[in-house]
Amino acid sequence: MTVTVQETETETEPRDVEHLMDLASTEMATLDELAACVERLHEVQRAKVALSHLDSGELRRALDARRMTFDRGPS
Repeated sequence: MTVTVQETETETEPRDVEHLMDLASTEMATLDELAACVERLHEVQRAKVALSHLDSGELRRALDARRMTFDRGPS
């Protein structure tokens, strides 16, 4: 199978065409997954901004509480 992004012509075997069609049919699901990932990234960035506004005491208490949770292990 010869498929290049820069060229418009492709040489494919029938089984390759089926694979390409299967792959192309996942476009919407792939875009949905990408949108979800981008939204998650935005959430992460908002969390980092919120954390950057904590004073040292608040941050220390939050870290201590988190550490105690991890030290206890899974419930």
